[in-house]
Amino acid sequence: MKKVVVLALLLFVCVGSLLAQENDKRTKKSITDSLFRIEQVNVMEKKKKIDLLGLDVPLRFVPITVSKLSSQMLDRKGIVDLMDAVKFLPGIVAKDKQYGQFQQFSIRGQGSAVVMIDGIRDERTLNNNVPYGDLAAVESIELLKGPAAILAGHSAMGGVLNIVRKKASSDFSANARISYGSWDERRATLGFGGKLVGPLEYRANVNYSTGDGWREVNANRFSVYGALGADLGKWGRVDVTGSYADDDYTTEIGAAPVMPGDMFYVDGDKPYALKGERHPEADYREVYNDFANNYMKRKVWDMSVSYVYQITDWMKLKERFSYFHSDLDYHCIEGLSYRTSKDPIYKWYYNKSETEKVYVDLDTVQRGNAARLNPLNFNPDHKNVNNTIELTGKFETGSVLHNYTLGWVYNCFDFAQYNGYGKDDLWGPGLDALLPVRNPHIVQGWWDTKVSAVSLRTERTHGIYLHDVIEFNDKWKMMASGRVDLYSRKTSSATIDNGKQKYETKNRKEWKEVETSAFTYRVGVVYFPMSELSFYGSVSSYFNPVTTTYSPTVMYLDRKGNEFNPDENGGEVFKPEKGYSTEVGVRYTLNEMVDINASVFYIRKYNIVKSLGDTTVLVDGVATEKSIRGQVGRADSRGFDVEVVVRPLPTLQITGGLGWSDYRLREIAESGRFSKYKEQNKNVRATGVPRTTFYAYADYMIPRGIFKNLSFHLSGNFKDKVFRNVDNRLYDPALWLMDAGIFYTIKNHVTLALNVNNLFDKEYFERTTIMGKPRNYQASVSYTF
Repeated sequence: MKKVVVLALLLFVCVGSLLAQENDKRTKKSITDSLFRIEQVNVMEKKKKIDLLGLDVPLRFVPITVSKLSSQMLDRKGIVDLMDAVKFLPGIVAKDKQYGQFQQFSIRGQGSAVVMIDGIRDERTLNNNVPYGDLAAVESIELLKGPAAILAGHSAMGGVLNIVRKKASSDFSANARISYGSWDERRATLGFGGKLVGPLEYRANVNYSTGDGWREVNANRFSVYGALGADLGKWGRVDVTGSYADDDYTTEIGAAPVMPGDMFYVDGDKPYALKGERHPEADYREVYNDFANNYMKRKVWDMSVSYVYQITDWMKLKERFSYFHSDLDYHCIEGLSYRTSKDPIYKWYYNKSETEKVYVDLDTVQRGNAARLNPLNFNPDHKNVNNTIELTGKFETGSVLHNYTLGWVYNCFDFAQYNGYGKDDLWGPGLDALLPVRNPHIVQGWWDTKVSAVSLRTERTHGIYLHDVIEFNDKWKMMASGRVDLYSRKTSSATIDNGKQKYETKNRKEWKEVETSAFTYRVGVVYFPMSELSFYGSVSSYFNPVTTTYSPTVMYLDRKGNEFNPDENGGEVFKPEKGYSTEVGVRYTLNEMVDINASVFYIRKYNIVKSLGDTTVLVDGVATEKSIRGQVGRADSRGFDVEVVVRPLPTLQITGGLGWSDYRLREIAESGRFSKYKEQNKNVRATGVPRTTFYAYADYMIPRGIFKNLSFHLSGNFKDKVFRNVDNRLYDPALWLMDAGIFYTIKNHVTLALNVNNLFDKEYFERTTIMGKPRNYQASVSYTF
């Protein structure tokens, strides 16, 4: 049905677009005359302003390191996934792509990055690793590096990734594209926009994709996006956007698990494999997924309304309201495990302790893991309401010009996750299926599940902020920003009687609430020794609410390691986790030929809550066991990133980006009787992320002759080794992958393209037991009206 709808929309809109073009009487130069000039396909488009900051000042006036990826580059490389896009933004890495689609990012070595869409936080980012949709309607992707609490609120330590979607415009444009690639992947995209009626402007995108996917892991995606805008003269401007996405995913649980310990043969006690190593005899091209029963579905829709009123020539007021709703159904087996026994009934064993052996069946895998052999069923439902009011303008104090934004933001995030974790929530003969490691038989019978409980959470934030970019003269600029956040969070749970995604209020437990507040800042200067060159430096801060609620079975320590008694009736237990960052950088721009941005940073984080073991205390004269949790953890990250764009010829552009960061936990604070508690992983580098990433991209178009409008691109991505276990020195090796593409434009309208990824067909692991994609291709035909 979706295919019929999409084809009908494509036909209807293409006809409408052709008619609109026929009636377009504008005298300005046709966009097709310059469609594939190199300026149109910049990897790093010219960064004049930051969409997220909301100030009418050039980026070079602001002491913030920013990378910006344009939609033209995404189109050239055929990138439709956020995980692939961030490879061309130095300073950010994809941490995990769990079970095929769940995505998580790290900026400058920090934890889960805050992702924003059109400047609005996607709160799901910090709650679970969510799948993100296609990039068909994306205009650009902004990466703002360093603590960004003044822009995004809490938990934005390493930076913010902001996805900017296309807006309504009076300029007519229309483009249709179809593509076919490896594993029968098919895509159709249509985008169009321009004048509608009177002052009304519009923009619309439709996207559909399907296919089998590498390792039979794919995403069947359907999305529509629309934007309307109108200039109302003296009454200002209004913009309305809306989108809907309906995606179905298959999941990826990997191949045979790694060794649970140092493995030995029972017969002769000969060594077999080390702890954490992959199975020596398994074929990691095999797929063990339960395709007959697993499913993962996602439906998302959002809308926003913004109104900008120009009060005077030097002051304007902006009001924006947005609503977001996401519904995810996840019904899957997670992971694989080996059967174990205390008796010597299998051929292999490992020593769990000096006196205990665990015998392991390495010929067979069981769907599930040792802690939970059953499939996992959860259905998170997210709703987010955001309202932002900003007053932006300019004023002078003597000869000094101030560019300011004074704003208030309210955000409400409601989270309800329906869970089928109970033992009676699962049934069927296919549960806990056993598969041979070699040549597994995938279909093992059916199983089904229902929900029996729901986890509830509501988070509300009020943020008041002031940004001021101060222009002293042509050589000196300064930024001073401050923000106060008031944060509250309520949690509860409820039981469900009928297995449906709805609960009765009478079955809900009492709400537990935590409230906290924090002040954050960013201060920096920019110096221009000459117009093409600038140096900048800044200091900024960060906070992350700690939402621990009181438990009588826990002993609490403050950041100095001293015991304290929190409010037993609820409220804040621990103070917010905090941190700060210092950064210095340089920018150099020479006409359109050279663009360089480099920065060095140091990030310090403290007030990290750590589990410190157990202790025995006297409660009313009775010895009682308590666990110890203390806000004594500390960590830091240091590194640099460099980005260079060179245009030696009008039709040749070369771009490169290098990012290096080193995140480490430090020794915990000590005090008195608790001095024995140490940070076991002190000074150990982070696992799961590379320390160094690098990319290079070159794009060339033949400007004249028989091959005029024939163009090529070549790109490479480097990822440093990724440690899985630092103590055992187990890691996935460093990797360099290369991609290439060729394009030919016919009569300024039709473009034929072929992209080849993993050009040299390297074999690598995307995750510990999941093989990365081999050489693959994507061929496309696009038509610009």
